[in-house]
Amino acid sequence: MARINVYLPDDLARRVKGAGINVSKVAQEALRAALGDAQTNKWLDDVARLPATKIEHDEVLRAVEAARRELGATDG
Repeated sequence: MARINVYLPDDLARRVKGAGINVSKVAQEALRAALGDAQTNKWLDDVARLPATKIEHDEVLRAVEAARRELGATDG
């Protein structure tokens, strides 16, 4: 496992240690979330660059509903 230094203000470091927070675990979770956010943002940027289509909103909704029925999906 790689080792990376994380610098914190002194006060924050004291509070984190005092609370018994596992900095490594919190950092890993936060970094995974940040990577997921970055991936989502890249996908949204890619989609925004796609050319517009002439497909009507209602037609898309009908296609999604048909796919749900075909795949046996339920709401939620």
